[in-house]
Amino acid sequence: MTDHDNSRAPFAEQAAVRDVHDRITSGYYVPGSKLTLRELSASTGHDSSVLREVLDHLTTTTGLVTRVNKGWRIADPRPGYRAERARGVLSGMIARGAWPAGTVLPARLVLGRLLLTEPAHLTQALGALADEGVLRMEPKGPPTVLPAPAGSPARDPWPPGEKEVLDALPSKTLPGAAHDADSLHLVAHAVRERYKDGVCLPSEAMTMQESRQAETVHRLVIRAFTHTSGHATTHFLAVRSTAAQVMACHALPSNGPLYERLYRITVLATTLAHLADALAKPGPRHVPTCAPRAWPIHAPEGP
Repeated sequence: MTDHDNSRAPFAEQAAVRDVHDRITSGYYVPGSKLTLRELSASTGHDSSVLREVLDHLTTTTGLVTRVNKGWRIADPRPGYRAERARGVLSGMIARGAWPAGTVLPARLVLGRLLLTEPAHLTQALGALADEGVLRMEPKGPPTVLPAPAGSPARDPWPPGEKEVLDALPSKTLPGAAHDADSLHLVAHAVRERYKDGVCLPSEAMTMQESRQAETVHRLVIRAFTHTSGHATTHFLAVRSTAAQVMACHALPSNGPLYERLYRITVLATTLAHLADALAKPGPRHVPTCAPRAWPIHAPEGP
């Protein structure tokens, strides 16, 4: 916010305007999420009565906040980005051998939950991949993966070589991070709830979570490589697709706004839980549908 904009607020509110503005522009809130006076009061230390005026001020002067009924929401600065991000992850999964040519993708409801993507954005992502010749849209049902277009880079087979796996993974950190399916489902539930609430962890907590995930990603994907090496991969669809999603998701930028880091953490946590399931129960299985479970509110640290 410029000094000129700041001067429009009453002097007693200027510190609150600055604090809320800085928190929003730092990326602490997922675009489109609802702002609550309780959370802002706890995070900034300002009274609700002052914050109510601050949010109205930011709505009219900055465009960072939008007024919805009797509340406020974070404006989305890049409305087309979520579709592009989903397209990138799906494209990366296909390139890494998640679904060979001729394979039908999972149902849109499953893909939407795996990628934290709303139906409209997922439809745009699938349409873009169809325009690129990656998918064939079916009149009814999920799209089908097409052979790699002529002149495009060859897709990586699954399982890849061990060097390709290691090159795609982060360095191992924080030994002792959880690897069992139950713990990973607890973590996935906790971070999905946080993403749904739209409020990010502090940056240092994000870094700790990413370090734990690096250890878990390394162990589980190496296990997936060992699990499928030398076998007909058609018998390990869940292992292949979830491992490829882990690798594609890890390729997402690790910097940027905090909410982008939270997206990456959340999608990875969901995928790691599914990969642990697939490794525990090998065989012809469908990709899990993320059916909600009755998990406790507090999850253990990790992954």
